Parts: sequence; structure tokens; C-alpha cells
Amino acid sequence: MTSRITRIAAAMATCALSLGALAAGGGAAAAASSATAPAAGADASTSRAAVDARAAAVDRCSYQVVRSDDSRYVYSVSGVVGGSTREFPVQEEDFVRISDTWFKVAQVDVCAGGQSQAPVTLRVTGKLDRPEHYDPSVPRTIRSGALRPASSSVIPKAPRLTSVDRVDAATVRVNWEAAQGSPDQVIVLERKPFYSSELGLWHPYTFRWNAPDGATSMDRKLQRDPGVPAGIRSHSYWMRVVKDGFVSDLRAERPTSVEP
Repeated sequence: MTSRITRIAAAMATCALSLGALAAGGGAAAAASSATAPAAGADASTSRAAVDARAAAVDRCSYQVVRSDDSRYVYSVSGVVGGSTREFPVQEEDFVRISDTWFKVAQVDVCAGGQSQAPVTLRVTGKLDRPEHYDPSVPRTIRSGALRPASSSVIPKAPRLTSVDRVDAATVRVNWEAAQGSPDQVIVLERKPFYSSELGLWHPYTFRWNAPDGATSMDRKLQRDPGVPAGIRSHSYWMRVVKDGFVSDLRAERPTSVEP
């Protein structure tokens, strides 16, 4: 059983690598993002920080960190609070494409444990996962520089998704309010069944579609293949925006689901 699970996990990773082109021109698949993001594990002897990152306050307790991603590493966010360093728990995280490059967005809770003081600086640390599988020359730990968080005013606000209307038996129209504040990109996220030929099965998959400037709706096709298992047939849609390298509050995303 263990070997079969390992084979499935390996096939899932291979499947993710092959999906990057599926949403060409409109977005890209979430799982492919970690594989296509630029490697951050640069030579440890260089003076440049190995993790490219920026940070901003979302509100008093939530801080957003946008960083480059090297999938060989497991990342954490820490901060200097009251003269000591603390690691912050992650509230939400996901990948986002900014200026044709994939970044990882993490929102952390700086008030966890009853802490009320804002961090002076934040830092991202990546520790090599399964270091025994890598040559000793690969850095075991990579870090960002000290990040002084920007104010909450830099976090854009996503437009409200108003409805998902059925156009015909196989099509829905996703409608949203006009975006405010001139974001760099408005994104429609769609989670629906996807068939993996590598695995030979259907599984839920999230796609990202860039909305044209000024658009307030987008038509999407429903997956109605009779082979889709009953438990994963529903489709979900929600909105996200990017502006000046930051992303709308991930905690505020509320998917709207429909049945095919």
C-alpha cells in the first residue's frame, strides 16, 4: 500500500509539471506554479538574499509576505517583536503570478499567542526538505533580508463576485463588481474536476484566469463528463487582484459553488 501511495504522489507531481500551459493567455494551473517558479536556492556565498520577498500589513494581526519559491525548501515567516524573534503561524497561502513570474503568498498571524505588538521586521527562512537526498553543496537554509512591512494601504481589494449564472447546459457566466483602485490584474479562480492521464483519475484542480481590463464577467465551461465521481463534480469560483506586487486578502475569498 505504501509503495502505491508513493507512486500516486509521484504521478501527481509529474501531472502538475505538465499542466502549466493549460491556461496559457488566461492564467496557469496552481500545482504547476511551484515547479515553474524561479529557483531561490542560489549560492550561499553571494551577498544577495536567497529569497526574494516583500511584506505588508493586511490589518493589525494579519501580515502578507510575497516571496519567490524554490520547491525544495519548507518555508517559515518570523519577526522581531519586542526585541525577540518569533515564528508566526500561517493563516492562508497560495501561488500568484506577478509580471510573468510565480510567487508564493503567505498571510501570517502576528497576534497568535496573545501578542499585541506589531513586528518591527519580518524574515522568510527556507529549510531544505529531505536534505539527505541532495548534494552537500545545496544550501540547507536560505533566507530573505530583513523585511520592513509596508502599511495596509498597499493591499488591494478584490471585487465582489455577484453571481454565477447558467448560460446553457454546459456554460456558466461568472459576474463580479467593477474592480476599484486600478489593480494590475483581476483574476478569476476556478476549481473544477480535471482528468489526470498520468493517474488515470479525476481530481479537483484550481485554474487562474486573467480577466480583460474593464471586464465584469467571464464565461466558463462546466465539466460534465459522466466519469467524474459524484463527490467532486461541483465547480467553484472566486476573485483575486494583484497590485504593485501585493495580493488582495486571501482570508476574504469566498468561493461560489455550482453543480454541472
